[in-house]
Amino acid sequence: MATGVYFEEVGSGLYLLRTPFSGTWSGVYLVRRSDRVYVLDSGASAAGVDDCLVPALGALGLGVGDVTALLNTHTHGDHVGGNYRLRELGLRRCVSYAGSVAKLRDPLRYSKLIRAAFPAHSPAPPPVLRGIDADVVMQDGESLDGLRLLHSPGHDSDTVCYLDEASGTLLTGDSLQGNGTILQGSALYMDLPGYVHSIERLQAEKIERVVMGHAYLPWDEPVIEGAAKVRDFLAANLAIVAANGRRVASWYSEGVRDLPELSRRLIASCDGRQPEYLFLTMYTVREHLRAMGVMPAC
Repeated sequence: MATGVYFEEVGSGLYLLRTPFSGTWSGVYLVRRSDRVYVLDSGASAAGVDDCLVPALGALGLGVGDVTALLNTHTHGDHVGGNYRLRELGLRRCVSYAGSVAKLRDPLRYSKLIRAAFPAHSPAPPPVLRGIDADVVMQDGESLDGLRLLHSPGHDSDTVCYLDEASGTLLTGDSLQGNGTILQGSALYMDLPGYVHSIERLQAEKIERVVMGHAYLPWDEPVIEGAAKVRDFLAANLAIVAANGRRVASWYSEGVRDLPELSRRLIASCDGRQPEYLFLTMYTVREHLRAMGVMPAC
């Protein structure tokens, strides 16, 4: 499905909207429970809300004022960039994972911190990011109207999934990265042990369907259907991490010490495009070097 202004139904009462983001798309989820409506993530910008999310809600006979609550899978700009605009348009309640509260209040500050690790290889943060306060705070394992929050650190410290327990549908946001989007270059995990642990934890859950927040390589579509395919999907994510580690270790043993060069090699091995900025993959490579007990040369 191309980026559009309508929600695609991916399960009973579960929808995915693909909102524009830097030549690709970011997912916005909608969960409908009789007279209650939950939106998960808001896209990258106020313009995305006005031009995409609001018309898509309208196609379902809804307005922003009908949304029971906004939830977020994590606080990266392409997932929270529309939060403030939704509040301006009448959003009544924001529900946040406890680890996201401070970041949601000032996402621009956090965006700057992410880029500060590799300033020469990072773009400027999106200046339009504006924060909102959480009205309700949830902890790991708590449920809201049948949506169970599963803290899944790795991609970032506050990354979460929501498991719709009635259907066994896991709404992952960016918690499971595969080889990253084609424009991203490779998976981004800022905490390698946490990422592996999160995937292993999800393997113990009863999951019938996965709906990702982007189309990640090597999968063409963001929806994985069926328990067996979900098991294969989770195992494939672990296998990708292991393969990345072997590649980085091999290049390092050959004498490659430069972090940007290691990152370019990893992107090439993942069949992604070489992005203009390497900072996302540099986090991933740095994590593998740390796992090897060495510190990278930036």
